[in-house]
Amino acid sequence: MFKSIRWKITVYFALLAMLVQLAGAATAISWSSSYFHDRFENAVDTVFSDSLITELTEAANGVTPVQDESGAVVMTEDQNANLESIKSIMSLYTANLSLGLSRFYAVFDPTGNVLYSSSNAGEIERTPSVISALNGTQAEETSLSASYMDYALPLMNGSQVKFVVYVKDSGDDAAAIVGKLYDILLWSLAISAAAALALGYILSRSVSVPLKSLTEKAKRLAEGDLNALSPSQISDELGELTNSLVYLAHSRQESTEQAVSEKVKVETILQNMTDGILAFDISGKLMHVNPEAKRLLQRKYLDDIRFDRFFKEINADISLGDLLYMKPETAVEREIKLNNQYLQLSFAVFNSDNKIGGIIVIIHDVTKQERLEASRRDFVADVSHELRTPLTIIKSYADILADTPDADKELRTRFLGTISSETDRMTRIISDLLTLSKLDENQTYDKTPDEIDVRAMIEMIVERFALTARKKNQTLTYHPINEVPKIMGDRDGLERAIVNIVTNALKYTPTGGHIEIYTSKVYKDICIKVADNGIGIPQDKLPNIFDRFFRVEKARSRDKGGTGLGLAIAKQTIESGFNGKIKINSEVNKGSEFIITIPVDE
Repeated sequence: MFKSIRWKITVYFALLAMLVQLAGAATAISWSSSYFHDRFENAVDTVFSDSLITELTEAANGVTPVQDESGAVVMTEDQNANLESIKSIMSLYTANLSLGLSRFYAVFDPTGNVLYSSSNAGEIERTPSVISALNGTQAEETSLSASYMDYALPLMNGSQVKFVVYVKDSGDDAAAIVGKLYDILLWSLAISAAAALALGYILSRSVSVPLKSLTEKAKRLAEGDLNALSPSQISDELGELTNSLVYLAHSRQESTEQAVSEKVKVETILQNMTDGILAFDISGKLMHVNPEAKRLLQRKYLDDIRFDRFFKEINADISLGDLLYMKPETAVEREIKLNNQYLQLSFAVFNSDNKIGGIIVIIHDVTKQERLEASRRDFVADVSHELRTPLTIIKSYADILADTPDADKELRTRFLGTISSETDRMTRIISDLLTLSKLDENQTYDKTPDEIDVRAMIEMIVERFALTARKKNQTLTYHPINEVPKIMGDRDGLERAIVNIVTNALKYTPTGGHIEIYTSKVYKDICIKVADNGIGIPQDKLPNIFDRFFRVEKARSRDKGGTGLGLAIAKQTIESGFNGKIKINSEVNKGSEFIITIPVDE
């Protein structure tokens, strides 16, 4: 109810009237209290002058003639007679002290007992003033904050107190008058409040009714009805407010149309950008994301992400605090690898209303450039190293043949055989390099996956290399432990990886050795193990065994026709094509064991 202007004005008027009445009542009550206080003080000060005090003291110390047992007349003190003298003197000042029902006097003996009281009030309280008088000190209490006023006069005989004359005003008269004042106040408050409410209501209607009408029209105006309110011809405050609302409505409509147009433009640009866009506020909450960002980050939903947590998950090595508090002048860039994708992230702080508004992140896919660059670096480094030796041999032998045209047939045949062998070796290196290049670019897995029967594939590989094993008096055996399910993937790639491992085992296992192949299904993985009892690999060489062009003994590897790329191709194929793993266990002169694990999608 009190939210409306009408009732606020009404209540304000009523409160104002009540405050005025309360101020008047407080003044009257204060005046009344001061009046009774002044009357008491004046009465006491006027009556108990030095002459009266002297007279009362003499009366308190007077003597009375009495007869003793022998009939002789002696002079003695008579307390009752002295008390009667004091009462007689005090009776002369009854009017001056305004003694009555609420104001009385009493006489105490030196022990504090009441000898006489002009009131029937019963037991009289020993106030601080009475106690001071009993100790020989005149005292009074006339504070306005006290509930009573009193005066105590000790009547002395030398240093001893004979009587105490005590005058007390209980304040009943003042209380009665104040009570009447309160009654008058309550009635006046009620009457003034009612009058103020009526007047306030009448005045508030003159303001609230036009305002209510204006409010209803303003709501319609805000909803887009520009005809709901027309300019006012009245020059008062309401007329000026009406004209301001009309102007504001038209200005707002123009601004809204411009803002909508700009928003459509910005949304169209962001939705069709080839780069991903993320915008965060200063608390790290995501404000905007475009479809390209969802595609690059490979997440359909990004609305629930927080800045620090998200970029920590994708290993971007950046936090919100780094950007908001360090305030870099240029964009901060990070490069990450996310699911075989290389992404370049640019972080920049943007301002809103002359203060930091948040962080904008631009995501650019640099996968193709990164892979091309990596391929280029690897190709240049590896090929330049691996082709140098055969090219040197070919050139040396060719130069010798060119310088000795009359060389015998046997020498020419041996030299030409060496040149042919080195040429074949370079051909194998180039072939393996092309295979790795395809694996790096993921080209092998762009084709439709094949259904692979692992057991049948290994049986075929064993049959193919059986003759090679027999030539070295080796045994090549396949042991299927249990049934292995068929899988989907690049059949040629998996076969090439297994063949590379088997051929290595045949090469580095001496005559009379054993090569055994096992397959099994363990939990959710297919396991393929190739074990031999060959020369083995030193422990310090095992961490690099799958590196490109790595050889344990380079000279002997070249003698056996190895390129140093077979195991690298096998590892890349298993990990990239089948999301699997390959590991090796080996001990020098005891043999090696290669284990391939490929997860099976149930």
